[in-house]
Amino acid sequence: MKELKDYSGEFRGDIRLEDFSKDTLLRLLYATARQYLGIDAVWNSVVKEKFGGHIARDLEMEVWRRATSTEVLRTMGAMNIQGDDIAALLKVLQCAPGTAGIMDLDCEMRGKNHGILTVKRCSSLEYFERHGDIEGIRFACQQLETEVGYPETAHAVNPKIEVTPLKRPPRQSKDEIACQWEFKLET
Repeated sequence: MKELKDYSGEFRGDIRLEDFSKDTLLRLLYATARQYLGIDAVWNSVVKEKFGGHIARDLEMEVWRRATSTEVLRTMGAMNIQGDDIAALLKVLQCAPGTAGIMDLDCEMRGKNHGILTVKRCSSLEYFERHGDIEGIRFACQQLETEVGYPETAHAVNPKIEVTPLKRPPRQSKDEIACQWEFKLET
């Protein structure tokens, strides 16, 4: 059977993802990745409206703290990522639902135990910038990513990986990178 480029035709009761072309599945993956972070944003807004910003931030930190290791393990399993080194961590970041299709990443190995992640484009940062949401940038891009996001992701791969932010928003120009992170594994 010919691979489908979309689902615009008649309804099929036996349709499977395997029936769609690679390009179609990529479009679906990217839409799913955007929805993944979109649900988080809606959840945060609802909690903020009902209980206030401080509680919303605290709960957001705790939700990501609890969820990140599962996200990492599922990504590693789905992509058959082996190991507990910097290369494995960078592979996870290239494929995880919170980054794949959401961020334009540049991953560089500077040695077996040293890597640099450069986020060239981040849709979350661009959203905050478009809406002039400096508090959103401070929370999501500085506090959440520094205390939970990248450290919890790295530690799910290997608790010995050290994470250092090299550049974080706010940025002076949209031509700048969104952020940059260094990962080191002390042996």
